[in-house]
Amino acid sequence: MGEDLNTLRGYAAKAIAIAVTLVLLLITVIGIGAKSFGFATDGDDTVVVYSCAEGVRNEALLAALHERFPDYDIRMRYVPTGNCAAKLKIEGAQSEADIVLDLEGGYIKQLSECLEDLSSFDSSVYCDDLLDEDGTFFPFARESACIAMNEEGLLARGLDIPQSYEDLLDPQYEGLICMPNPKTSGTGYNFVKSLVNAWGEEEAMAYFDRLAENVYQFSSSGSGPVNALVQGEALIGFGMTFQAVSEINQGAPITVHFFEEGAPWAVYGVGIVEGKSEKTAVRDVFAWLATEGVKIDNQAYVPDQVLKAYTAHIDNYPENIEYADMTGITDADEKQRLLEAWQH
Repeated sequence: MGEDLNTLRGYAAKAIAIAVTLVLLLITVIGIGAKSFGFATDGDDTVVVYSCAEGVRNEALLAALHERFPDYDIRMRYVPTGNCAAKLKIEGAQSEADIVLDLEGGYIKQLSECLEDLSSFDSSVYCDDLLDEDGTFFPFARESACIAMNEEGLLARGLDIPQSYEDLLDPQYEGLICMPNPKTSGTGYNFVKSLVNAWGEEEAMAYFDRLAENVYQFSSSGSGPVNALVQGEALIGFGMTFQAVSEINQGAPITVHFFEEGAPWAVYGVGIVEGKSEKTAVRDVFAWLATEGVKIDNQAYVPDQVLKAYTAHIDNYPENIEYADMTGITDADEKQRLLEAWQH
């Protein structure tokens, strides 16, 4: 009887061991299958990135990430700027996002309390003027602005090529200038802020009041002025450098100019969402995006300098750009105050 009981116990132990093995195997198979077919299997190797960048930029970054980290389940979701900021503000540490990418400086600055401190990462590799004092995001992209001109059109009318902001006040340019409205365009605000920093608020705002006499349109978007040049509606535009260069490379008769005060610019940041930095995969992906990702984006799309030791090249894109003093460009209260004084 005792021997029979021991035999039964042996069979039971073997059965339990087999059952446990089968369960573990099933879990593994389900996990692999789910990942292969795109089902959620969130774990330590899963990283979710909320990106405000355009589709082609995201595609290039995601492809490079998968090549660099083949064992990580990296998901990049496009979320428009305003929606992204609002979503992260509400959800905080409960967000599915681990990393936020290419969020405009003013918005990401307002999310400081929702982002991790980045002091354990090396900030010394970035251009000093791009770093945020709170240390909760690193610069991912810098987008400069320029004065784009159709020089052929100006010369055909017997007009001088303007060499300064002051020159643009000359009545000879009446009706030939297009500028983005700073109340609806970040590019427009960048011009305002750059001159406020260079000249002081009173002089800068008085300048734009006088400039308005020569402006045929304050466009609603930052792309408006360069579009106006391409369409022949304007000969001088306060525009985005990368857009102007893109049109030049397609044959448009446009030239890019920067005046003495330097090129206005905006910064777009990358950060880790609160509570997500303890995952090794998140830290690895963030560190890559904040360095190698910057290089890929620079080289293919917007080469304005972000990293001290890296300069990208795109045909006809100006090199060694002197950037304007944009101190306070991410200050939302300052922006609101200045825009309340804008009358055009």
